[in-house]
Amino acid sequence: VVALNTDVLHGAGYHPPKKDPSDRMRSWKSASAAVEQLRSEVETQLGLRVFMIADERARASELAFYLRDKRIEGPGHPPVYITESQDIVNQFSFWPRYDEYVEAPAKSAPGGGDVYTEEGGVNPFEGRTAIYIQNKWPMAPRNITAAFESTELYRTIEIRRYGRLVRTLQIFVCKNYRTLAL
Repeated sequence: VVALNTDVLHGAGYHPPKKDPSDRMRSWKSASAAVEQLRSEVETQLGLRVFMIADERARASELAFYLRDKRIEGPGHPPVYITESQDIVNQFSFWPRYDEYVEAPAKSAPGGGDVYTEEGGVNPFEGRTAIYIQNKWPMAPRNITAAFESTELYRTIEIRRYGRLVRTLQIFVCKNYRTLAL
């Protein structure tokens, strides 16, 4: 029981001196609530609806699970994306992504100057703002900074449990998405 639920030890007044191995499973509900509050602040300041990107699969999954307002961008889309990559590394690689193109709406009448008409897609996230969430690092990775016109650290969130630091999340506001070149 103690190995699966270390709250029994905390309830008895004993606080293990080393890092609690169950910390990686805990406090995601409060972390998601804090991220959701920051998303709301950013949207109010900018007057825009933003989408969310996390640095890794586990963080995106945990945050998405506990978000009250999931804000799915489209059918099959996750509430929180992971950073764009050409690698197929996990289930996020198979779900719709923010760096993908979708079929462009058909033109009603071709313009007189249209020469190239084979282009078949548009990116619905182009020009949008995102919130990027990562574990505490000095700065956002290159595939985020290169994909957005500007990337600024907005706030650092510290999640504590029984007075101990469980996790630190950095929140970046990333403005004006543009797809990366292949």
